[in-house]
Amino acid sequence: MEQRVFEEKIHRFNTEMPEYCPITYSMKIIGSKWKIPILWKLMLEDGQHYNHLKRMVGNITNTMLTKSLRELEEAKLLERHDDKTVPPSVTYHLTNLGKELIYTMEGLFDWGQEIHDARES
Repeated sequence: MEQRVFEEKIHRFNTEMPEYCPITYSMKIIGSKWKIPILWKLMLEDGQHYNHLKRMVGNITNTMLTKSLRELEEAKLLERHDDKTVPPSVTYHLTNLGKELIYTMEGLFDWGQEIHDARES
C-alpha cells in the first residue's frame, strides 16, 4: 500500500472515530478462536447440522462449539433451525448480517494468501 493511501486511511480513522472503537466492538462479536472458522464453514456450506459442522471445523470441543454457536446466534449472525423431529434435527444458517461478513472474510482470505505465498517463496 502506498504511504499516501495509508495516511489517508489513518486520517479517516482519526477523524471519524466514535467514542467506541468499531474494531474492538467487531472483535467482541467474532473474535474468539472458533467463531471465524465456524462462520467460514457456514459460508462455504450453509445449513449444516451440528455434528457435520463440528467435523468441518476440526479440533473444537462440544462445549466450545455450543458456546460459539449460541453467541453467534445471539449476535444475529446465524440462525438455529430446529425441525422439531424425533430424533432432533437442527441446522445452522447464516443470517443476512452473517452473510455480509463475506467481504471481510474475502479480505482476510486474500491477505492471508498473500502472506503465505510470500513466506513460501
